[in-house]
Amino acid sequence: MPIVRPSEDFSIVLAIAERDTYLVPKSLPSWLSLGAKDVVLCVDYPVSAQLLEAIRSASGGDSMVRILEVPENKEWLFRQALVRRTGFRAAKYDKVLTGDVDLVVNQNCLKAVEMVGEGNVGLVSLEKRRGGGTLGELIRNLSKKAIKVTKRRALFTGLYAVYKPYWLDTEKEEDVKMIPHPHSAGSLRGAARYLGEDVILRDYMRKMHKIVYLPDVGGKDLRIALEDRPVVQRKLGEGYFLDGRSLSFVLPRSILYARGTMLGVFCDLVVREHGVFFLLREFVLTIVSALGRIILPLFRGAGVKIRRFNQEAVGQ
Repeated sequence: MPIVRPSEDFSIVLAIAERDTYLVPKSLPSWLSLGAKDVVLCVDYPVSAQLLEAIRSASGGDSMVRILEVPENKEWLFRQALVRRTGFRAAKYDKVLTGDVDLVVNQNCLKAVEMVGEGNVGLVSLEKRRGGGTLGELIRNLSKKAIKVTKRRALFTGLYAVYKPYWLDTEKEEDVKMIPHPHSAGSLRGAARYLGEDVILRDYMRKMHKIVYLPDVGGKDLRIALEDRPVVQRKLGEGYFLDGRSLSFVLPRSILYARGTMLGVFCDLVVREHGVFFLLREFVLTIVSALGRIILPLFRGAGVKIRRFNQEAVGQ
């Protein structure tokens, strides 16, 4: 799909925390290069002079940029959910592109903007490439590609365009207020497992409107993703243990997403509850089962070839 300029004006909504001031010079120019007629930067109230200066310097005094200060609201458990939605409401246009300030975006984002609002499409997600240059990020990027090939579709990410009227029509604010902060106390269990405020938005949206997952990479992360940070990995490991998940469930996910902390916490809890020998047995059974799924099809394939060879030999 070629990159085209959107046929309608659109808004960009970005949430910028004070602690992320250092990211503004690195990422904001890329967002502004997309040509939105309205750029809403949602910041804490009161905003610091340091963050204001970073925005003004990075934007070059762009007249399209609006700074929206969002006060605290104790009714919302996860402030990020409040801040982003405050920005959505303030957006001037129905087509809204959103993401995070740790993303350096590219022109592929315009494909998503063009699609929303057309043919009942309410949300269009773009791929993100993990940055950082670490082994863990390399593994996660490769894993994402493998998942896309096996599932034959792209994954949902926090970089997406949304059609504002459909968002207003579908999402239930009272439920969104109860989304827990991923760093809050307690384990991530069952239905309460942290999915992200953007995933909640998507799940409401797809009940009535179409969701599109574009395979195009729309941006590059400048830091490790929230779900891959140690504090969230620990909570995931605890949650899997309390949910009664087996090692055969947790081990592949820890390898696939390079989440060693998650695996370590899970194994530690298993040892405390059941002992070392139980854990070792689970490791052996998991590995044997995995090898069986790989080797048996090979033997079956080889067996078919041998039978065909014998049949041809007999026929001669």
